[in-house]
Amino acid sequence: MERIVLEVDDAAGKFYRTFTDEDKIRFQESISIMLKKSINDLNFDTYMLKLDKLSDQAVKNGLTQEKLDELLNTND
Repeated sequence: MERIVLEVDDAAGKFYRTFTDEDKIRFQESISIMLKKSINDLNFDTYMLKLDKLSDQAVKNGLTQEKLDELLNTND
């Protein structure tokens, strides 16, 4: 595990300090999962933006649905 420091508002900090050691471990695991999900979501959004840019560029270069279908149906 890697240790990081997160700043929270006073109420959240006070509440966290009331946790038992077991509660803190479960809470830390939950935060870790949420951070991983956020990173995955960002990566997916970035991936989709790149795909959109590639699609736009392909259209600018003359790719049509008919040409795409033809390329996809070739056996090469």
